[in-house]
Amino acid sequence: MRTLLTTKNILSVVFTAICAPASAGRPQVMPSSYDEIFPPKFITSGTPSKSKAECDATPNAVWITAKWTDKGVFGDSISTTDECVRYFPSDNAIAGKTAILYFWGDIVLEPGTGNDKTNPGYGANNYRAQVALANYHAAVNGVPYILVGRPGMYGSTGNTTLYRHSVREAAIVNAAVDAIKTELGYDRISIVGQSGGGGLVGALLTSGRSDLECVVISSGTVSLKTRLRTSSSTQWVRNGQDTTGLPYRQLYDSLDELDRVAVDNRRRIFMLADPKDEAVSFTSQKEFSDRANEKGVQILLVVAQGGGKQHHSTSAQGIRTVGRCLAGMNDDEIAKKIMENSP
Repeated sequence: MRTLLTTKNILSVVFTAICAPASAGRPQVMPSSYDEIFPPKFITSGTPSKSKAECDATPNAVWITAKWTDKGVFGDSISTTDECVRYFPSDNAIAGKTAILYFWGDIVLEPGTGNDKTNPGYGANNYRAQVALANYHAAVNGVPYILVGRPGMYGSTGNTTLYRHSVREAAIVNAAVDAIKTELGYDRISIVGQSGGGGLVGALLTSGRSDLECVVISSGTVSLKTRLRTSSSTQWVRNGQDTTGLPYRQLYDSLDELDRVAVDNRRRIFMLADPKDEAVSFTSQKEFSDRANEKGVQILLVVAQGGGKQHHSTSAQGIRTVGRCLAGMNDDEIAKKIMENSP
């Protein structure tokens, strides 16, 4: 199994605009013996920060500076952060003209189980497992495939327990996607994410990007405030706060940003949702789709079979949907495959 090591570039981005790409890096093949563990403890304590030099020396990592507007109680302010974001590409990502980028859902650890290396709530938490997944999905879909570590997850610096769903996280991921594109030389990409990762797909879509080919949101947190009010698993959350404890003003709610979606006749957008979903209500997902279509942003919402006790995981079909989209399958055919839960 092989993967990539690239020279690094600094990418500075204001979340309200897409910056110009820098020069592409020179990818190198990593030896199959390489591996590292992403300790479960970092999910709750945060992944330690790295210097630019340390990030540059880390396999499959991009150093970025993200900038966003914090809405405070007494007024707005500009915040910035330097982060090292990990990504895990399939072997064919080096020569690819484009790729599918995948964003994991929220990680919730099971207390009192596992150890420093494993926890049932944090699967595939080592480098080889991530690359193996990338190679598997690249083979199934016939397109280079890259898993992107959200801040605080899978080796990316930051704290997912504190800052997932936030404007901060959205800004970091937006900058990281630009940097990954630059390193691997892509002009356009396709994106897919599950749950909180689907929320980040919504954030990328509503950031004004014009480089998105196929966009798939699986059981996504794209209407965050509605999700918090209407999902059975979040009804314990105090009104005005996210599950992280962040106030609404610090969240990135894609529903509020639909006016920023770029006009792009080449782009196709799909949403997969199960009406029985307890973690992210169907109501909240349909709200985003309905509002987008009213504004002329064409989204195909398809009823899917969500896996797990909460009927929440539509990730597998979401990943296949991107491949089918890129293969040129029409909307009716794709919807039929999703509803049939086709392999």
